[in-house]
Amino acid sequence: MPVPEAAPGVAELRRDPEQALLGAAALGGLVWVRAGRRRLLLVSSPDGAREVLVERAGELAKPRSQAIPLGRRAVAPPGEGIAQLRRELSKGMGADRAEEVAAVLGAPVEWEDGESFPLMPWLRVRGARAVVRGAFASDLSEDEFNQLAAVVRWAGQAPRVLPRFAVPRVSRPLMLARLSVVVKSLLANADLSRPSELSAVVDLAPRERQALAGELLLGAIGPLVQESGWTLFRLGTEPEAADREAFVREVTRLHPTNPLIVRVATEDTSVGGEPVPTGSLVVVHVGALHRDAAVFSEPERFLPERWLDGRTAEHRFSYTAFGIGDRRCLGEAIALRSLTALLETVAREWELSFAAVDVAARGRRQLGDGVRVNVTRRPAT
Repeated sequence: MPVPEAAPGVAELRRDPEQALLGAAALGGLVWVRAGRRRLLLVSSPDGAREVLVERAGELAKPRSQAIPLGRRAVAPPGEGIAQLRRELSKGMGADRAEEVAAVLGAPVEWEDGESFPLMPWLRVRGARAVVRGAFASDLSEDEFNQLAAVVRWAGQAPRVLPRFAVPRVSRPLMLARLSVVVKSLLANADLSRPSELSAVVDLAPRERQALAGELLLGAIGPLVQESGWTLFRLGTEPEAADREAFVREVTRLHPTNPLIVRVATEDTSVGGEPVPTGSLVVVHVGALHRDAAVFSEPERFLPERWLDGRTAEHRFSYTAFGIGDRRCLGEAIALRSLTALLETVAREWELSFAAVDVAARGRRQLGDGVRVNVTRRPAT
């Protein structure tokens, strides 16, 4: 049976790629999608995810960027040494780092009873502190944390679908200059006597160390802030679920940090028996997997109790919020522990409400900067 094809509109793809490709995924577990001048294979079945991310990981490599280009330019996989880098990173991302990030992100909050404020700007500074002090065993000045938060905001707006022709971002030089200043302080203030994420870069040449430290920094803070926002939003809209231990896992099911996992074929291969030529893009639609009614009953409902017994065998390749296989996210334990700590701290003392919700979808799929949270202190018991 031939694999179906779809051609969502380019404007729709650029505005909200997850939603645009969700319509294509409804056609089947494998769908060829025409995206501008690019033809990509969309995968949205557990068996397909297993094949792409585990069984054929050697032929379907993670490219340098997870953005989907609409033009025909080649998509480059990462260079040499990525396996060694991941091994070095894993040494500094153990239980101690998870506890230190959680201690900062989940520290008591100093809000005024009845206060209303934009949630995401507040979370960016808090998330930056948690990552710098916890994951990187370093510190920054208050002004540097604010500068870093501004860069994280800018990076989170980077489009996930790129136009046919590269369009320079006007703010890029300014933001890279800010990041450079912050990273210099980060490296200078680092406590190198204990393992941290910076342990993976200490032996590199200065310029390479600076660049990689900045990339790791943004790659850690952006997803943590994104999921922190969704965790607190769900706390405000699903307060009866706040004390359930699986709350955060359900947040990551409905709001994965990366709803589209991109791979590039480094040689002629196949997925589900469908030939995939060298250079082709293969995209795993995490959002579609996480809403598979055959695996997750009432998939659109927020039901933390579905996770109370942990990750069952049926979730093994249907839940891919942190990826699967050798390239799965090394920070999964840190993310789950720190988000749980944030949830416990806020739920213990505060009630949250949101008057209106705006979702930014072109870049990171997260709450918009204009979304305000109203906080009310819980009565003493």
